[in-house]
Formats: sequence, structure tokens, C-alpha cells
Amino acid sequence: MVKKRDPAAGAAGKTGSAGGLPELARRFAYLPARAALVLALSCGPLAAQTVTQNAVAPKNVVQEHTLQVGDEKRTYLLSRPQGVAGPRPTIIALHGAAQTSQSFMGYFGLEPTAVREGLVVAYPQGIGRVWDDSRPAAMRLKAALRPGEDAPYLLMLAQSLVAEGIADPSRIYLVGISNGGFMVERMACEHAEVFAAYAVIMATAPANTRETCRPARAVPIMFIHGTADPVIGWDGFWTPLGATLSAPDSAQLYAKANGCGAAQVTQLPDVAPLDGTRVSVRRWEGCRDNAEVALFRVDRGGHQPPAQVETTGELAQPFLGLRSQDIDSGQEIWAFFSRFALPSPAGAVVPLGAVVSPSSPGGRALAGVPLPQPSPVKSSQGVRPAVRQQ
Repeated sequence: MVKKRDPAAGAAGKTGSAGGLPELARRFAYLPARAALVLALSCGPLAAQTVTQNAVAPKNVVQEHTLQVGDEKRTYLLSRPQGVAGPRPTIIALHGAAQTSQSFMGYFGLEPTAVREGLVVAYPQGIGRVWDDSRPAAMRLKAALRPGEDAPYLLMLAQSLVAEGIADPSRIYLVGISNGGFMVERMACEHAEVFAAYAVIMATAPANTRETCRPARAVPIMFIHGTADPVIGWDGFWTPLGATLSAPDSAQLYAKANGCGAAQVTQLPDVAPLDGTRVSVRRWEGCRDNAEVALFRVDRGGHQPPAQVETTGELAQPFLGLRSQDIDSGQEIWAFFSRFALPSPAGAVVPLGAVVSPSSPGGRALAGVPLPQPSPVKSSQGVRPAVRQQ
């Protein structure tokens, strides 16, 4: 079932109370109190504002879809370029805990890049507004939060977009913030053959992945993380319920798995000196199968995705820390993603609905299909703009 949304409404729309703010506060009591409140507010009407764009600027068409995955009816928003036919490069973007796909669309700020580059973006909704990532269940309060069967859902979403002629099967990418970022890492470890590249924002690697993460191929992956993140610490953290690695150790985990060479660090221009942040990037190149690992370090940055476009969720900064304007997350992830593609096996057809149960062998989406390797492709992203994009 498809529900067409008014393109003029952008990211705004019905967000649903899910029991109201008291219920959200209870559900997310394991977060720092102020952070949980802001995440709850970001799902409600106070933050359900339209992303401000130039009145004549083009916009993608946004529709709401449903997808039956086993016993679960899942929903997602699909943003598609107007007047563009044929399979397109597609980004699947995962929200953070307590967010909806609608509020996340406005908060993240990926749409301007998608419009400019002619990208399809899918914003799936997590059951209970959370994702079943790879952290220990007790650490995520899995019993209380009741996440869905998310790995099969994301695999089937990718397959359905290909089957409908919307997504280019060789150029489907996965990005997530916070809880969504942890889910991206799970998919990179368990289903590396499905997505051409991955991006993780405001999340680090669970400590247990040092023993459990064995990707089927070299994984192109990038991280963006603030050194002053009050929710997912830059230096990682330990609790009796589980632990996470530091941001550098998380990136190094994938660099080692990919057989990368030594990292090179570049300090980026301070194009927004009044935002209180500086950004540097550490890149591991010379990796196996043309993969790459990158870590964007946002000095003094908080639990926020950097943005150079106007976004919703302005209430978050006093509680979640500084939001850098020196880089734009949408631009950076596409600059990274656009360099990687998976060659499609000649004549290979992935049956729609092949993945509806996590009990299938290994949970693999492409069983029997040769595992493709990433290959460089020409980027449509030019030199990083030195001014704020409106």
C-alpha cells in the first residue's frame, strides 16, 4: 500500500504520540535524562517543522509505503527524484532511537543532497522507534523496547526497491545515526554483500564485534563522531551490561578486517568558525578489493549529525551538544558512497521476498549469488563547498 505525501510538506507530517512524552521518557530512561527528553521531543509536533528551502528549489516526491515481512507490517518513506525514470543510486537511512522516519528526514538533512544528485532515499521506520542492533540485548533493553526483525526487513526493503525498478542493485547504500548507526554496523558485519558502502554517524562498534564481526568481503565504511558526544562517547564506555569501543578503535576494526594500509589525517577548513567545532578526517586506503575506511572527527561536536543545510530539531543543541557546520553529513556520505558500486552478476535475479525470516541460512539475502566486490566509480561530488548551502 502506498500513501502519497504532499511534497511541499517535506519532512513534516503525522509523527504519532506512541503513548506521549511520558511513555517515551520511560522507554528511553537508560539515556542521559536530558538527551532522552530531546529525542522524545524530536518526534513530536514541536520539531515537526518543514525543512526550509528556496521557494523555487526542486524537491523529491515523498510517499509512504508498507512492506509485509513475515508477521510484521513495516513502513517506510520513499523520496524519489521527479521526472527521473529507471533504477537510481539508493540510500537507505536509519533513524536514531525515539525518532520517526518523518522527523528523521527533517533532522538529518539528507534531502538537499538527494535532490541535487538525483538519488532515491528510503527512510524505514523501526518498530518501537528503535533498531535491533548488535549490542548485547541487555545493553539495549531489548525486552522492554521490543524491536522488530530488522535485518530481514532491511534486506527485503532493498530487494523490493530493486524488483520495482527503483533502485540500482549495484548502488544501494546504508547510513544510520546513533541506534541506526549501530544497526548499520550489524548489517556491514552480517550482510556485507548486499550494500555497496556503509556510513555510521554518532555510533561506535560494540566491543563484542571484535570477535563476532566477520564480513563476507572488504567493507567500504565511514564514521562521523563528535569528541563531546554525551550519549555515545568518543572514547567508548563500559557497563556491566556491555561495552562499546572508541570511535578510532571502531574504524580501526574495519580497517584491519579490510587489510588497509596506514591512516592519513587531514584537517578540514574551519568554514564555520562560530559553530565551536573543527573537523579532521582520518582515511585508511590501500585496502583489499578497493575498499576504504574513513573517520571524521568533530572536535567538541555533540550527539548531532553535522549539517550545512537548514534542518529541524533546533531544540536538541542545548542538550545533545554542538552541531558542526564545517561539513555536511549528506554531502560527505554521498562523496564517499559515490566511489563504490557492486557489479551485478550477469543474469542474476534475486527473488522478491526471499528473506522473510532470520532463521534462513545465515540470514543471507543473496544466497547462491556470487559475492560482488566494490569497484571505484566516478563521483558526481565535486570539491567540498566552502560556504554554507541553503
